[in-house]
Amino acid sequence: MSARERIRARRRRARSSDRGRAIYLLPNLITSASLLLGFWSIVMSIDQRFERAALFIVLAGVCDIFDGYVARATRSTSPFGVEYDSITDMVSFGIAPALLVYNWVLAPLGHRAWLIGALFALCAALRLARFNVHVNESDRYHGIPSTAAGAFVAATVWFMGWLGLTPPFSPVLSLVLTIGFATVAVLMVSAVPYPSWKMVHITRRHPFTTLVALVLGLVTILLHHEPMLFAIGLLFIASGPALWLIDRRRAPQAVAAEPTESTARPTKGPPREPTGHVG
Repeated sequence: MSARERIRARRRRARSSDRGRAIYLLPNLITSASLLLGFWSIVMSIDQRFERAALFIVLAGVCDIFDGYVARATRSTSPFGVEYDSITDMVSFGIAPALLVYNWVLAPLGHRAWLIGALFALCAALRLARFNVHVNESDRYHGIPSTAAGAFVAATVWFMGWLGLTPPFSPVLSLVLTIGFATVAVLMVSAVPYPSWKMVHITRRHPFTTLVALVLGLVTILLHHEPMLFAIGLLFIASGPALWLIDRRRAPQAVAAEPTESTARPTKGPPREPTGHVG
């Protein structure tokens, strides 16, 4: 190899290394944007700008979805990225929604109401820790994902504003919202199964139909995002108990359908007559 060829080879390796570093940085930059949006949501909650705080949680959720896709598409996943994403999720979908709930509905209820907000943050932390320890390779989540829980908090804030209901709320509505948020928090750490995107297998068979349906659905959500996002969140939360009930009903049928030991082992040859004396 001549000196000129060696120089060209070194330059190609340098360019390839630069592209590799850029690809490695891209998902982490998206994760950083999610973290900044979560912190911005906290600031908006403190300033009593609740709809803005909800918007930044939703945008952080969009970034959380894309950073995983980008990391897998570019094959730039790393242990650092996994840990960084988990810490970011705790800020954007644990602390930020908890503070939003507290400042929006819990603060007027008394000095002990902060415990409900702390419950949401605690359950989000436990949910993320369990997800990091136990690798979930099935097509279901165990408990509500923290991203979906935080997005549902934001959707509830938008929906109440769309109905013309702003804080301070009536005692009855405050109680209903408090119970609802506490239920979502507990469902995060429950074993209730929830569907994931792995259960959807329609893009390969009907790509054009799927594209049209997604575009129409996106336009409908953008035109009426307050009620649509709240309705989607309620349906997703209800899907977990529905799947749990379906599994409970299928379990006895599966046990009854299992072959017994006598039927599972075929006999060889004709049945033999019993031996010995009959008294």
